[in-house]
Amino acid sequence: MSADTLSLAGKTALVTGSGRETGIGAAIARAFARNGSSVAIHYVSEGSKARAEKVAIDINKEFGTKTTVVQGGVENYDTAKNMVEEILKAFSVDHIDILVNNAAAASSTPLLEVKEEQLKYEFAVNVFGVIYMTQAVVGVGRMPQGGRIVNIGSIASKILVPPPVYGATKAAMDALTTFWAGELGKSRGITVNTLAPGPVPTDMSKAYLVATDGSPTALQLSMYEQTRAANRLGSVEDLADATLLLVSEKSRWITAQFISVSGGITGTM
Repeated sequence: MSADTLSLAGKTALVTGSGRETGIGAAIARAFARNGSSVAIHYVSEGSKARAEKVAIDINKEFGTKTTVVQGGVENYDTAKNMVEEILKAFSVDHIDILVNNAAAASSTPLLEVKEEQLKYEFAVNVFGVIYMTQAVVGVGRMPQGGRIVNIGSIASKILVPPPVYGATKAAMDALTTFWAGELGKSRGITVNTLAPGPVPTDMSKAYLVATDGSPTALQLSMYEQTRAANRLGSVEDLADATLLLVSEKSRWITAQFISVSGGITGTM
């Protein structure tokens, strides 16, 4: 009998927000490719194009798996649909097996200063975008039986740390995970889970974890003190490996879950 593996050979995956080589999305894409999956790298702004293309090229060179790059704002359904169609054509496949909703927007603004524009944008990307991408991949992308959807959330939705609007959008995502797991599980055999990072230094989180003088912020120190695992902050690889487990066949009976990948941070601050 051969040893069990987490092989994704023959699978096709889309990881949104994966165009930054130092980010969680790119690390997830690498983990998938390392285990045999074709991976679509997604970015939004034209300024990120070169970085996204390099992520795709590096993955292809290192692991020999197929990659493609797609651009567009997830907060628009037609754009989401077009990206899915581009991926199917690029890989010459008729379906997408794995969707990781990782693209996100965040801005730290005090309650009395939050404007309508910020609220609309963050909810558009973090909530509407998750809905539109899921609709597009399950519908146009014909996600098959055994398909996997992983929503990248945040422990901010549970432990009440800033930024507040971002945490609220991630709480909405948590609810979508629960409802979709039932709807898509029973009707299509698709699992849906939220994977929630703790403090992980990335381009997006740096402003909240590191002060302008390079010293740790109060938030970072607080999170560090609450971590129960190894004596360090989290890494993008920690998140990538956990996501790999969730999309593998071995996680076929895990769905509707909020899984904190934070080194054991719990409770409410």
